[in-house]
Amino acid sequence: MSEIQTVAKEYIEHAFTYEAYREALDALLAADPTIINYDDSQLVDYTRLNVSRMQRIDKTNRLRDDLREAARGLNRSVYWLVITEGWCGDAAQSIPIIAETAQVSEKIDLRFVLRDNNVDLMEQFLTNGSRSIPKLVVVCQKTFEVLGVWGPRPKELTDLIPEIKKEVNDNKQQFSIKVQQWYNKNKGKAIMKDLQGIIENIK
Repeated sequence: MSEIQTVAKEYIEHAFTYEAYREALDALLAADPTIINYDDSQLVDYTRLNVSRMQRIDKTNRLRDDLREAARGLNRSVYWLVITEGWCGDAAQSIPIIAETAQVSEKIDLRFVLRDNNVDLMEQFLTNGSRSIPKLVVVCQKTFEVLGVWGPRPKELTDLIPEIKKEVNDNKQQFSIKVQQWYNKNKGKAIMKDLQGIIENIK
C-alpha cells in the first residue's frame, strides 16, 4: 500500500492568489518588486515576455465546454497549489488556463508559491529528478492530502519532447522556440484535456 502524500498546511497559508501573482509580475516589470524579485536581468526579460504571453491567452482562450462542466460539477473542496516562477515559459502557457478553470468552480481555491522560495516543497514534486515547473498540486482542503499532480507540460507535448530535442540537436534556444510554437498551434487544448482528467479523477 502506497504512503499517502500530503502538503504542509504552512505552504497553503503562505501562498498567494492568482491576482496577487499577476500583480507581483507587473510590479517586478515596473521596477517596483513586491513578492517577486529577480536579480538576473535575463530572468526579468523572460518574465516580460511571459507576461505578454499570458495577456494574449487571457484575451483569446476559451475553456472547452466539457472542462467547464467538469469544473462546475466538482463536489470536493480542494486547493490548486501552483509551484511556478515568472520566467518560466511553460508556466506562462498553462497558468491562465488553470486560473480560468479554477474560477469556474466554487470548490477550487487557487494558490501560488514560488519554486525558488519553497525548495522543500518543490523537492516533493520533482520530474525525473528535476525541479521542473510549473507544477499544479491538487490538495484536499480538509486533510491536505495530495489528490493529483500535473505538470510541467501537458502530456501531449511531453510525449513529443524526445522528438523535438532530436530535431534541434539539443540546441536549447531552438528547443524553446519549437516548444512555444507547439503551444501557439495547440491553443491550450492539450492543457484543458489534462485538467479535465485531473478533475474527473478527484470527484
